[in-house]
Amino acid sequence: MPAAKDTVSGDLPIRRPSTTPSNFDIVSTYHKLLESDPDLTKPVAAIESLIDLLNTVPSTTVYETLDTVKAHSDRLKASVENPVPLTAGTDLFLQYLVSSLKQQEGSFDAVRQHLLRNGRLFAQRAIDARNGVAEQGWRFVGEGKCVLTHGASRSVTGLLERAAKSLNGKFKVVYVRDGTRVSESDGVVKELRQMGIPVAEVPEAAVAHVMGLLRQVHMVIVGAEAVTQNGGIISRIGTYQIAQLASKAKIPFYVAAETHKFVRKFPLDQRDIGFKQHVLDFSTDSASKQPENAVDYTPPNLISNLITENGVQLPGYVFEQLLNIYGSLNG
Repeated sequence: MPAAKDTVSGDLPIRRPSTTPSNFDIVSTYHKLLESDPDLTKPVAAIESLIDLLNTVPSTTVYETLDTVKAHSDRLKASVENPVPLTAGTDLFLQYLVSSLKQQEGSFDAVRQHLLRNGRLFAQRAIDARNGVAEQGWRFVGEGKCVLTHGASRSVTGLLERAAKSLNGKFKVVYVRDGTRVSESDGVVKELRQMGIPVAEVPEAAVAHVMGLLRQVHMVIVGAEAVTQNGGIISRIGTYQIAQLASKAKIPFYVAAETHKFVRKFPLDQRDIGFKQHVLDFSTDSASKQPENAVDYTPPNLISNLITENGVQLPGYVFEQLLNIYGSLNG
């Protein structure tokens, strides 16, 4: 008897053994995407990699597709030191995949083609979200204001560029240089100055002093690699201490981040980020080694607002959004 045609309506079909080839290299695909397009965020690059996977690897059933996406998502996350940003992307795409499979009717092949067509649109919308962040947040800057920032967040740079166009550069930026990433800091400062923004460069050790200078810093705006479920952020190491200093000086601390960086993770403190960084390297006979791309966790009580493409929100907005996005998985 021929096998029944796989359809998608109501509940997902019964699991069948997976026979999907696994020769697709999602890790190299991910890195090639990041190298080819510097505007891609890590979550979006992960999503694009999974879409390439669906385009390349054949599958005949819903559960083969889900198993393949899950397996390659795990492989991709295991290949990097900090899997949190990738988790935001892979979880979001998997939810989108399940939701689409439940809602669409017809043959599995038709559903799969629908996913591929709309998956591209989904990823493009995530990329466009950065422009939405800039539109929502540039008015915070204001003429005559001074913004302190650090790192190389493209959301923050885009926001400041949008402000520079509207205010003709009539505001200032204090840029906190990263001593371990000289070329990156040089690049960010050069880019901001080319926008007509006056920039003062300070070392990390000078942040408390600069914030203590009366009326010299009006706000802090930073980016994030991931925004956690409780409204905190995982970002460039040093963000946490800047947030603490801003709170002490009663300076607003804003985070510019797209909603595709929201991740179902609830850290309790620095020890609960979810992966090991080995920041403390005790030695008596050699220089201490520091991890590359180290991050820290900034809790929501130190964050004034999140600037997203959906508007300026309080940290509690993240939990509400994730509940709406992932609630259908249990529905």
